[in-house]
Amino acid sequence: MRAVVLDEKNGPFRVEERELPVPGPDTVLLKVAACGVCYRDLIDRRGLYPFATFPRVLGHEIAGEVLAFGPNVESFELGDRVVTTHHPSCGQCRACREGQETRCDRSAWHYAMTVDGGYQEAVVAHVGTLVRVPVGLDLVKASFLHCTAAVARRALFSQGRLAFGETVLVTGASGGVGIHALQLIRLAGARAIAATTSESKVPALRTAGAHEVVVLREGVKLQDEVRRITDGGCDVALELTGAPTWNASVRSVRRGGRVVIVGNVTAERVELNPGYAILNEIAIAGSAGASRADLEHVLRLAASGELTPVLEGTLPLEKAEEAHARLRDKAVTGRLVLVPQG
Repeated sequence: MRAVVLDEKNGPFRVEERELPVPGPDTVLLKVAACGVCYRDLIDRRGLYPFATFPRVLGHEIAGEVLAFGPNVESFELGDRVVTTHHPSCGQCRACREGQETRCDRSAWHYAMTVDGGYQEAVVAHVGTLVRVPVGLDLVKASFLHCTAAVARRALFSQGRLAFGETVLVTGASGGVGIHALQLIRLAGARAIAATTSESKVPALRTAGAHEVVVLREGVKLQDEVRRITDGGCDVALELTGAPTWNASVRSVRRGGRVVIVGNVTAERVELNPGYAILNEIAIAGSAGASRADLEHVLRLAASGELTPVLEGTLPLEKAEEAHARLRDKAVTGRLVLVPQG
């Protein structure tokens, strides 16, 4: 099989011929049908997570079919169509015992960081990361729904406590999480304000569900626009870019509002004036990943047609470098997906 390998942090990709791996206990071998290209892939490539090791195959948004399975696997069969979450839960730590699998602090299995990911024709996958794809839902479109729609669902409802009729600001709205968040916000009967740096992406954002779009041109202050639109501030800010829009998001929410941080594309530190948060009683929450239940929910929405997976297009594995360049240049709306050929 072919694999796209990164030998060292910030290095170039190379295509390598490998033998098919053999699944061990609690794992299956997947024939990769598709692997989404996420902005986290750019961070993984830079080796910014302290536990990441190299050489490594990137890609954590994997969809495929079960080719073989190792010992202790009883819940899946050959040919099952599945997608992956980021990592399995250990089932034993405090977070797992409390049903918070995304907060598991003992799992050593992290696609693209501690084990190889989906930029290859076959991958060993832990059964604790697998969710079946409903009949009729295309695997290419299913591949990225965990790291986009499911992540948005957890951020909006578990961490952001979004309620009917509220208003949400979504920064970085044309990215994978943002454009699917807009759909979920509308489905929940809430109002969405999308922020983008690109005028050309406005139609797609409105189609996805944005009631208002703020284009961040020179001289435009996001917080001023949001406060004008909402007459005082939004209820929730879904912060998907981190440092570039952090201060504007904090100042865009009303008194008593909530800021939910999901992304930090530049990996930079930000500042917060505690006094501002105290006086305005602003709640700030982080949100990392999504549970298998979140993923199952959005897969059902996509299979029923209530949620539309936003696919920018597909590229063969050999075009991984091009995919990263397009993402880095903000030339992607929704998700770009790598697809093995042949």
